[in-house]
Amino acid sequence: MQNSTALLKEIAEFLNEETDIYSMMNGALNRLVQGTNFSTGWIFFIDDDGKHTLVSDYKLPQALKMESCRYMTEGPCWCVSRYHQKKLTKASNIITCSRIVKANKKYSDMTDDITHHATVPLQSGDERFGLLNVASPFTTVYSEEDLALLESVAFQIGSAIKRIYLTERARENALQEERTRLARDLHDSVNQMLFSLKLTAHAAESMTDDDRAKAAFQIIEKTSQDAVSEMRALIWQLKPVGLEHGLVEAVQNYGNILGLDVTIEVEGFVNLENKIENSAFRIVQEALNNVKKHAETDEVTITMKQNDTQFVLIIKDNGKGYNNALSTSLPTHGVKNMQQRAKEIGGILEINSTLMHGTTVKFTYPKG
Repeated sequence: MQNSTALLKEIAEFLNEETDIYSMMNGALNRLVQGTNFSTGWIFFIDDDGKHTLVSDYKLPQALKMESCRYMTEGPCWCVSRYHQKKLTKASNIITCSRIVKANKKYSDMTDDITHHATVPLQSGDERFGLLNVASPFTTVYSEEDLALLESVAFQIGSAIKRIYLTERARENALQEERTRLARDLHDSVNQMLFSLKLTAHAAESMTDDDRAKAAFQIIEKTSQDAVSEMRALIWQLKPVGLEHGLVEAVQNYGNILGLDVTIEVEGFVNLENKIENSAFRIVQEALNNVKKHAETDEVTITMKQNDTQFVLIIKDNGKGYNNALSTSLPTHGVKNMQQRAKEIGGILEINSTLMHGTTVKFTYPKG
C-alpha cells in the first residue's frame, strides 16, 4: 500500500497528462486500487434522468461480471438513487448494496469475499458526473482514512473530467470557426469565380456562329455549373446552413442542393442534443453524397424515429446498389466517416445493399 500523499500525487500527475476521458478514468481507477488495500473499483456515469452507465471497472468479482454485468447495469440501487436525489454529497459506506447482494446470492462462489462497498460522487463545482465505488474483501465498514482518500481521488477525477470536457468543447468551437471561415472564403472567392465563368461561357456562346466554338462554350458552361453545384455542396459540408432550425429542415435543404428528391418521414418528436444532431446530419450528408455519386437515382427516403430509448435514422435509396459480400465493391467514399461519427458518440451504423435494389444506411443512437 502506498503512502496516501504519494498516491494522490501519482494520480494527479497521470490525470494532468490524459486527454481521453475513458483512458483517464481507467488509469486513475487502476492506480487507486493498486496503491491501496481496495481490491476492486468501478465508476458509474449518471445522466439527468438518473440512468447510470458502467464506464470503468477494475478487477470486478466474477459474480458481478456474470450475464454481461447485468447486476451492475440493470435496476436501481441505494447509492445511485441517493445521488440522483442529491443526498449523497461525500464519501460514504454502503451498508447493503442490492447489486452485490443479488449477484452473491446467485454466484456465491465467485464473490471474491466482497459484500459491501464505499461510494463517492464525482463532481467539479456544481457539475456532477457520477459515482466512484471501491470495495475490499471481508470489509463491511471503511475507515475515515479510506473515505478521505476516496474523496480526494474523486475530486481529482471530477476535475479531470471537467477539464477534458472544456478542452473538447474548445476544440470543437475552434474547428467550427475554421469551417465557417473556409466556407465563407470559398463562397466569396472560388464560388463567385466559377459562377462568373459560367455566365461568360453562356454569353460567349450567343456571340458566335461557329458550331465548334458553340459546342466548346456549352461544355465550359456545363462544367462550370457542375463545379458551382459541387462547391455549394462542399460549403454545406463545412457549414450546414439551416441546422439551427432543426435536423429535418437541414437535411431537406441539403438534398435540394444536391438535386435529389428527398422524402422525409418522421415518427415521434425529434429533439436531439447539439452534438448528436450534428453527427446525425453529417451521416446524412455522407449518405446523400454517395447516392448522388454512386446510386444512379435521385430518389431517397429518410426516416427519423425517436422514442424514450433511442433515435433511429434510416436513409434508403432505390438505386443500383452493390454486393455486400464483395468488399471491393463498397463505395468507400464517406463510409468510414459515417462509421467513425457513429462510433464517436456511442451509436451504431449499419449499411445493407443489394444489386439493383438500392442501399440502406441505418444509424441508431441509444439514448442514455
